Amino acid sequence: MSEARVVLQNANLINGIGPPRSGASLAIEGNRIAESAEPRSGDRVVDLAGKTVMPGLTQCHFHSGFGPAPTLGAAPILGLDAAPPYMGMIAARNAQTALQCGVTGIIGSSNGDNLDVCLREAMILGLVQGPRIIACGHEFMAPGDMADGTNRSWFMGIQHSGLTRRLSGAEEFRAATREEIGRGCEIIKLSIGPGHGSAPVRDMCYLTRSEIEAVVDVAHGHGKLVRAHCPSRIGILECAHAGVDIIDHADRIDDEGIEATAKSGASITPSLLWTTRFLQFAESWDWNLGPFPIGEGFAETQEQVMTRLRGVREDFEYTCERLPEMVKAGINIICGDDFGFPMMPHGDYVSEYEIYTKTMGFSGLDVLGWASTNGARVMAPLLGEGSEHGTLTAGALADLIIVDGDPSADIGVLRDRIVGIVRDGEFVRDVA
Repeated sequence: MSEARVVLQNANLINGIGPPRSGASLAIEGNRIAESAEPRSGDRVVDLAGKTVMPGLTQCHFHSGFGPAPTLGAAPILGLDAAPPYMGMIAARNAQTALQCGVTGIIGSSNGDNLDVCLREAMILGLVQGPRIIACGHEFMAPGDMADGTNRSWFMGIQHSGLTRRLSGAEEFRAATREEIGRGCEIIKLSIGPGHGSAPVRDMCYLTRSEIEAVVDVAHGHGKLVRAHCPSRIGILECAHAGVDIIDHADRIDDEGIEATAKSGASITPSLLWTTRFLQFAESWDWNLGPFPIGEGFAETQEQVMTRLRGVREDFEYTCERLPEMVKAGINIICGDDFGFPMMPHGDYVSEYEIYTKTMGFSGLDVLGWASTNGARVMAPLLGEGSEHGTLTAGALADLIIVDGDPSADIGVLRDRIVGIVRDGEFVRDVA
């Protein structure tokens, strides 16, 4: 961490909550925001001339292993795209990309080969730069789940299940949770129901209440978190009642689900960019090129594909209608999506924010809070004592970005006008 204080003067300050404050000053002392911003002898003083200072961004649905691989997406099971050493290089590159985009915190989503834990250790030991990370492991699922790669590749006899882990019964889920935590994971991922993005939601829950509760009991007993791929109405209710911490997507949430989620304190990751990009690609598909290439692994007629696309469109429009109600109910909305695919590579994070501002009409200030402070709030308990970040208040960890422009007025300036990045008090990108 830096020993000399850095004083940033004449800044447009956005603190994650509340309106921007112009002409503000802020000081970084060590790896913390200082109590006083009054310059002292020996301080480095930087006049920002009205540039914006705000907390670093938090990506809350981060697949560290998603990215270009030699198999070009032809792996029989997701997560088997390449050998583990290559997948580790993808994860390292993704972490570096995220940090250079102003992301100072990430919450992992499913990955194989303990990628997140290895990535965290590599960053601690200085082998690679990246954001703070809450490490995830496999995605727990029941046999026959839509995400079960063996549904289509069963005849290959593959023993490595990629980023998934097939389990049955509360005791298997309980034991697997203990094992993942023992391997260094800090958040456990569950697959609760089918749908989101490329397939319509079906109102079902793959897991029993006892299976979900077994995971939550063990994880919370160890001070860890649980997240769930959970698009269905019934799945959302099961997760909220069981105490799941992050409900991913929540496509078909209803009034009862909003009430239950708000009461439980769970966060929701809408992840609406993937659906947007998928529909843009799918609805313009030229059938003269051949069958539509994105599905569940089984052949479909053109009529079946069109029915599926209509269902995805209906789910998307329904979620867009419900999101303002989730916000009004006080649910902690956080940002993150399935970045790493060709339609939305890592680094394209601002496009998700623009779905909420440009397409849905949320204020830039609200979405900046989702993208920074809200996500940091979820991370903080797992980072240990004194790990407050996602805010620019005195005593918080100095994870911040400096932007040449006002992202509360145009969130798109975060795409290419971040001129300074500070992670743990150190300039990753120096404004001067």
